[in-house]
Amino acid sequence: MSLHESVRQFCSEIGKDRLLVQGAGGNVSWKENDVLWIKASGTWLAEAGEKDIFVPVQLDHLTTSLKNGDYAVAPRAVSNSPLKPSIETLLHALMPHRIVVHVHAIEVLAHLVRKDFDLANYPALDPSLNARTVEYCKPGAELAEAVASQLDGTASTRVVFLKNHGVIIGGDTLADISEVLDYLTRFFAAPASAAPATAPGASLVLANGVVFSPAAPAQLQEVAISPNLADRLSNAWALYPDHIVFLGPHPWLFASLEESKTALDNMNDLPDVIFVRGLGTFTRDTMNKAKVAQLLCYYDVMTRLSDDTQLSTLTDAQISELIDWDAEKYRRGLNEVK
Repeated sequence: MSLHESVRQFCSEIGKDRLLVQGAGGNVSWKENDVLWIKASGTWLAEAGEKDIFVPVQLDHLTTSLKNGDYAVAPRAVSNSPLKPSIETLLHALMPHRIVVHVHAIEVLAHLVRKDFDLANYPALDPSLNARTVEYCKPGAELAEAVASQLDGTASTRVVFLKNHGVIIGGDTLADISEVLDYLTRFFAAPASAAPATAPGASLVLANGVVFSPAAPAQLQEVAISPNLADRLSNAWALYPDHIVFLGPHPWLFASLEESKTALDNMNDLPDVIFVRGLGTFTRDTMNKAKVAQLLCYYDVMTRLSDDTQLSTLTDAQISELIDWDAEKYRRGLNEVK
């Protein structure tokens, strides 16, 4: 099996595991004959087996520019593919490894959103990984420059933790990558405190006929029903980029169904999802698969955190630059049909 086919199979497998990959999130690359093959922006790793989701770009062009400190360099596609290279292409070019994987693994992400995340707090972490940590930065050029400052030009650093974002893993083979990914998910694993939640028995119908129905899958109801999770909606919504890009800058949390109807009846730009404290989570027909995947991600992260865990949230400025960024509008638009 060629490396191309092996990577596609690997991507298809991890892409179907919501604890590793959520919707259009994450990206994978490999280097071959001075070409960097990178996942296209907005595509799903889970679909790698049946769709062509990778774009070949010139590797030497990127590495030369990055060595010269040009983090605004735009990838040059080798072919005339209609797809755009991932926003994170520069991260993959920076890492000297043959294969690079960037995922938002839930078990790791549940630590990366903590205010006190610091490798010094994890002395048992395998030192052979030579792991590094980067503070939150806007994806793209800003993040690439921050990651570059943590690398020494060798392949010694196999793991880079991105606060409020995800983890980058580099390796020479897919077996190397899988071994490290499995290790990290086991090392950071925490039991989920999920409790069964019953969906509300009725939908919310607005005056204009728009219907908000009980959200599925059922565990999403717990986000609004659990007092602690509902509190988190108010103070810990903006935790990482994809959550904001697909679900918006803030949650719509209401004290009652009546309150939500009054508010929504007077709105022109309706949200995709609302939360009614103690009752449940409701969505309308604009809540596509990509958005559900991100809400499930939020649920999976939150149920792995204790109630007293202090979390680091994105600032209003950081939220605005994500919402208004054309690259993210493009990625979001590609997923409207899913």
